[in-house]
Amino acid sequence: MSGGLRLFWILACFLLLVSVVWAADDSTTNTIQLGPPKAKVAPVEDTIQGHKIVDPYRYLEDVSNPDTRQYVEQELAYGPPQLGGKYYFYTRREGMQNQPVLYVREGVNGTDRTLVDANQMAADGTVALDWWFPSEDGKYVAYGTSASGSEESTLHIIESATGKVLPDTIEGTRFASVAWKKDNSGFYYTRHPKKGDVPAGEEVYHVKVFYHALGTDPSKDPLLFGEGRKAQDVPNVALSDDGRWLLITVFEGWSKSEMYVQDLNAGTPARSFSTAPIFTRTRFTSLPMKARRDITSLWRIPLIPNAKTGKS
Repeated sequence: MSGGLRLFWILACFLLLVSVVWAADDSTTNTIQLGPPKAKVAPVEDTIQGHKIVDPYRYLEDVSNPDTRQYVEQELAYGPPQLGGKYYFYTRREGMQNQPVLYVREGVNGTDRTLVDANQMAADGTVALDWWFPSEDGKYVAYGTSASGSEESTLHIIESATGKVLPDTIEGTRFASVAWKKDNSGFYYTRHPKKGDVPAGEEVYHVKVFYHALGTDPSKDPLLFGEGRKAQDVPNVALSDDGRWLLITVFEGWSKSEMYVQDLNAGTPARSFSTAPIFTRTRFTSLPMKARRDITSLWRIPLIPNAKTGKS
């Protein structure tokens, strides 16, 4: 087995066996690691059949080496930061913590502080931070928590600057997708049905897209998309950079997906979608684009005529 493969399998097995990582800092103030951890370079030179071969990471084959332990700890704790306006958001889990903590930093040289710590939400540490979506300018973060490994997330909203949790809470947001409006007045999101709304046992299916305006009753959130579709379809939402186009990618299993688009300038955010997809392709993921012509020109398909004017 080559040195590279040997190193890969040793590290892979080690990561699987690690059940406790070494805590490096017990404080709630940390330094954002803007990029993946870098392993120490310690070249070792071998001569094999007259050829000199340099291995810069030979020490990583030794699981008891302090440098190996430090590198593995950093890898396990690392969560790539996301940018929202002037804010940097990232997650980190120390060795003795059951759940990762969401941190925020204002500006590159700002101070890191805890924004959401699920470890403090239950004495036994069984409340998990499932997902999180910052708004465009970072003013708010929508995040989901669930108890006891259920993954049945409840959506919450927190203000980044103050850490204030807004009263808006939405249940049934397992594996949610969230797309904030540019003015922070609300967001598009995916939601599962309540018990009793669908046949027993099907609550994990029938995902639909809704719109929530901050400060309003979530039970009255308008349904935008998903009615009449197959129970197993999974929609995801995204907004174009200019906030005009709402894109919905529907995943139908692992082999097919569809994309739908809505011109938000043409009506209220709660307008229902047409049941005809913009295009269907074998498995892809949608990315926000600035205009519908960008989408259609990329895939070389004709524009869909406007229902009112008949023009593309």
